[in-house]
Amino acid sequence: MRERRRKQVAVIHNELARARTELTALGYRLVIMLAVKATQEGDLVTHRLRVKDYMAGLGLAGRSAYETLERAADEMMRSLVEINNPVDGSRTKFQIFSYAKYWDHQGIIELRFHDEMRPLLVQLKEHFTQVPLDVFLRLKSSYAMRMYMYVRSWNPRDARNQLPAWEFTLERARSFLALKGSAYDEPKHIAVVLKRAMRELNERADVTFRYDPIKEGKRVVGWSFRAIPNTPTMTLPSGAAAAKRREELHEQAQAAKLSRSSAVRLEGARKRWEDADDEQRRAWLAQFPGAWRLPSDPTRPGAILLSNLAELLERDQNPSLPGIITV
Repeated sequence: MRERRRKQVAVIHNELARARTELTALGYRLVIMLAVKATQEGDLVTHRLRVKDYMAGLGLAGRSAYETLERAADEMMRSLVEINNPVDGSRTKFQIFSYAKYWDHQGIIELRFHDEMRPLLVQLKEHFTQVPLDVFLRLKSSYAMRMYMYVRSWNPRDARNQLPAWEFTLERARSFLALKGSAYDEPKHIAVVLKRAMRELNERADVTFRYDPIKEGKRVVGWSFRAIPNTPTMTLPSGAAAAKRREELHEQAQAAKLSRSSAVRLEGARKRWEDADDEQRRAWLAQFPGAWRLPSDPTRPGAILLSNLAELLERDQNPSLPGIITV
């Protein structure tokens, strides 16, 4: 199964790779997995998904997998793709999917792409982006997924053998990354999201990006970007990677005055944290307020949070909590 997935590629139009959407990480995974099928079949057809066959690729597990995927399908029935036309300055919006049907007792969901998606997904001869499925499924956050497709939509090098570059204004960055609310009014807060996405691509993807602020005086008004070929840093042999994770957890446990056995117990919780999207993480954090981050890296969870998360997953006392997938 892994070998077969490694060879699968979604071919999508550059306009779709650079489009604005508000999909979650799960929604993006589902779209790209079905785009692979559209590429293979050369047409838009109705896709019937047996949830248990897609759980691994979609990052789902446990009894709530079907309900989670149904919520994602419902979301995508309401979600819009916004295509910008730089030639005439127009914006076109349409739904991603036009049809969804559910067989609850059989764990089956049927989906069909909207007809407006046809020129963006099938029989593309030019201006297309190739999205390797195995690489895309390594990504965990919707921000990294958005930036990955955007970077992939540029050739690794242009005709002058220069790294391709583009620019985002503040508003374009907020719009493309689907950042809402006053929390993202400041450039530094948008830059935090960009840094997280870049770091994830550095770790997991075959291409990444670098960015620099564009300033008017001292005020940041946007960023310039460069697409860069990348060798993922997460290529350690599984045994070495597991040993490294255990050692990191042990260090966290020592900082939190936990035993080594507790550190080993946290490994599963940390894996679940790494596999979760932002929505799931926020739901977990709401359950465990207080100090939880590592002082050296505020984006990584500390041992106390992981201990609470491990206990919650083991007890399975709150299956209705949004974003939590029981095991």
